[in-house]
Amino acid sequence: MTQFFIGTMGWSYADWVGPFFPAGARPNQYLSEFARRFDCVELDTTFYAVPRDSAVRGWDAATPPGFRFAAKLPREITHDRGLQDAEPVLHRFLHAMSPLGDKLGPLLAQLPPDFHATDDNQQALRAFLRALPPEYPFAAEFRHRSWLTDETLDLLRQHGVAWTLIDLYYMPKRLDMTADFTYVRLLGDRRKIQQVDRVQIDRERDLNNWVEVFGRLPAEVRRAWVFVNNHYAGHSPANVRQLRERLGMPPEVEEPAEVEADGEQGRLL
Repeated sequence: MTQFFIGTMGWSYADWVGPFFPAGARPNQYLSEFARRFDCVELDTTFYAVPRDSAVRGWDAATPPGFRFAAKLPREITHDRGLQDAEPVLHRFLHAMSPLGDKLGPLLAQLPPDFHATDDNQQALRAFLRALPPEYPFAAEFRHRSWLTDETLDLLRQHGVAWTLIDLYYMPKRLDMTADFTYVRLLGDRRKIQQVDRVQIDRERDLNNWVEVFGRLPAEVRRAWVFVNNHYAGHSPANVRQLRERLGMPPEVEEPAEVEADGEQGRLL
């Protein structure tokens, strides 16, 4: 049976104070308050730089046992280097994240829209996948249609890297499994949302369609990681609750543990 982890992309949003966080909550309380309600989050801050040791230890201190962090690989790997000669940065990143221990979930390589499936980029991808340490779960997200091929899927499958299922307005959906877990990102269109304090786009039909997809997951998919962007409907915590309920889960985690009110911001910019 597939175990579901459903969370948001980031947690540090002032617009959530009142609708989600308690009135008067301060930024250094956001993560601990978040972890009282949901059991996982996707870190976007790691995309911009390898995090400091103090930040990682703060995330750990602010969350209870059983909480999970998914994390984007630094943009130096995916965007600046285009996956080439990226091993030193990858190893530095993995070392920086190690204080999270069992709280560290899958690691996402989000490739930029201008990363096309050229011969050079395909060669870079193959070399990068060979260099990934097998003890970590990795997912790859492609934002150019040239990668939507059986060849790409077969390559990821050879290395046990998950094909990322994305709900993004300019990309076709390809719902394939290439690892023993799946990684799903509900992204939407950021141009349509200004404030993120309430649901502004009706996603009922879309969420029901995703639940149908989840109901057809093959038996070998042991875990499903699902993350919702604020720009998907306007207020991602509401979508997380909706998905949890549709999957027969309580809308929020039950009986959360007491944790320290600490932890640096995890903003999705």
